[in-house]
This record gives sequence, structure tokens and C-alpha cells, in this order.
Amino acid sequence: MRKFQHYIDGRFEDGAASFESRDPATGEIWALMPDAKRDDTDRAVKAAHRAFTDPAWCDLTASQRGKLLYRLADLVAGNV
Repeated sequence: MRKFQHYIDGRFEDGAASFESRDPATGEIWALMPDAKRDDTDRAVKAAHRAFTDPAWCDLTASQRGKLLYRLADLVAGNV
């Protein structure tokens, strides 16, 4: 069974609690997922805001950001 973690502020981390995720077709447990609590969510939102307002991102043109997002999509698709 796969075990997933939160990814917050550039780091993977376990949640304080977790829950089982079931395959809807078979009902089998396929993964253990972290259960985000308020603190986890607050930290993730703050980290995302910092990243979004960082000049390394916000000073890029829309075209440059688009190219990066398409590259990210290709990387994700290659690992699914």
C-alpha cells in the first residue's frame, strides 16, 4: 500500500493523522493519505503565498510562467 505525505514549503512530511483511500471500483485500500489539520493548511497557504509573491515567479512574463507550467505538466504525466 502506498503512503502519501504532505508537501509543504518544499518538504515532505507526515500528517498528524491519516486515513485510508479506497479504490472505488474494487473497494480495496490502495493508499494511506495524510489528514490535513488547520495548522497544516495554514502553513501550506502561507508557503504558497510566499512562493507566489517571490520575484523569481511574479517577475516572469505570462508566457514564461506558461512554459514552466507546461513543463511541470509533462513531468507529472511522465510519473503517473
